[in-house]
Amino acid sequence: MTQSSTSSGNRREFLDLLLSWERGFNNHHTGVTVRYTQDSKKQTVDLGSDIKTGIARRNQALAGRATYNWNYRYFVDFNFGYSGSENFAKGHQFGFFPAYSLAWNIAEEPIVKKNLKWINMFKVRYSHGKVGNDKLMEGNDEIRFPYLYTIGTGGSGYNWGFGDYTQSYTGTYYTQVASPGITWEIATKDDLGVDLSLFNDKLTATVDYFSEKRTGIYMRRQYLPEIVGLGSQPRANVGVVTSKGFDGHFALKQKVGTVDVTLRGNITYSKNEVQERDEETKVYPYEYDSGYRVNQLKGLVSLGLFKDYDDIRNSPRQDFGTVQPGDIKYKDVNGDGVVNSQDRVAIGATTRPNLVYGIGASFAWKGFDFNIHFQGAGKSTFPVYGKCVYAFSESDWGNIFKDMITDRWVDSQTAATLGIQANENPNASYPRLSYGGNNNNQQTSTFWMRDGRYVRLKNLDIGYTLPKSIVNKLRFNNIRIYIAGSNLITWSSFKVWDPESANPRGEDYPLTKSITMGLSVNL
Repeated sequence: MTQSSTSSGNRREFLDLLLSWERGFNNHHTGVTVRYTQDSKKQTVDLGSDIKTGIARRNQALAGRATYNWNYRYFVDFNFGYSGSENFAKGHQFGFFPAYSLAWNIAEEPIVKKNLKWINMFKVRYSHGKVGNDKLMEGNDEIRFPYLYTIGTGGSGYNWGFGDYTQSYTGTYYTQVASPGITWEIATKDDLGVDLSLFNDKLTATVDYFSEKRTGIYMRRQYLPEIVGLGSQPRANVGVVTSKGFDGHFALKQKVGTVDVTLRGNITYSKNEVQERDEETKVYPYEYDSGYRVNQLKGLVSLGLFKDYDDIRNSPRQDFGTVQPGDIKYKDVNGDGVVNSQDRVAIGATTRPNLVYGIGASFAWKGFDFNIHFQGAGKSTFPVYGKCVYAFSESDWGNIFKDMITDRWVDSQTAATLGIQANENPNASYPRLSYGGNNNNQQTSTFWMRDGRYVRLKNLDIGYTLPKSIVNKLRFNNIRIYIAGSNLITWSSFKVWDPESANPRGEDYPLTKSITMGLSVNL
């Protein structure tokens, strides 16, 4: 049992009881572990106006594990967790989360050990289990005790009495209705993997395919009409999201003549989909969030720029203000002759890359060493907006972006007046310049979507270690001279700012490129 306090006003009490047993006999190996934990954390200063801040956070958990393997060839594990949280009402506080895993090390089979001695390990494994989450988040805020209602006062009040004896009193109302049935959010996870080691561990690799189904996701109800009279919609476990993907990594170590060579790489791909979500009734199926990625961006489909007034007259009406040649032209998705909010569809991939990868190499030869590493990302798009791409749109902060000068739509008459080259290309990178806001051109759409794929030379390191004959004379253990660089080159179709940041407004510090020269001495 431990107790700790910090100067910032946090006091924590933690109880941890552990019981374990292991035994091996002949080719059988088994073990059992049982663990009980109890945690209490309380904030004692800077409580603010919210009374819940001063209430301790308490959790209890009982976990167990049973393992068995026969001759390090076949493996079976069973795990469970029985966890309790003070964040839920009585009867919903505890959740049971079991898991199991199976594995087979094929390399330990007699026929493999005898005939394929270059296989050091070839393990196939599968696991299935459940994990609980008791944290209810709305944006960056954690919601505590959702099973309790909250009340407030407000309104203009009601006058009691007559004449000189009147007094106005405001009423009370529910600011948040209680959700007594809310409970654990559960993630059911499956993983199928292979671990490989060959040629005396010169080549190692791991590959995993994973899937997850998260049920009972916390969110607010959306379908309750205002006539119900609630100040805010109640919370409930109503969301379902699935995700799946694969990841893997490898390393190859080999001596080529007098050169030590190491190659390494990793890759991860994942994709999620909203299966269920409490949503208001929509007119068109594509307006729902269900069936799309989590936080899928919805917007209009751009058809380029209006070429002239005939193009405007022959196109569906756009309900985002009066348009002119050089403004963005949108697709009438539902075919009703009007482009409005009901024509917004899923656009782009996701700002968080579905695919990330890296590859690197190391070489060593007669005291010289060379290390290089590349990182990359794919399956990613992000929108751009704000003062960086909307000219003169943000008062004192408004300006004209440099790229906009060279590749914006300019009609021939304006070009002649300004003495510049006309550009009536409907596929120009930027629409016509307009002073102040241009509601039509500032709609979220495919016009402003950018490709977030990139490959970056992340690290480069070249060094030389002096021979021992020289180092010993100087009475040192090791001396190395090196030059190292990071974030040296980035290859991307998006050249304006760092594509890794995926910042829509570009309002971020640029990525730091560094080159370092140094001398490392060990005494």
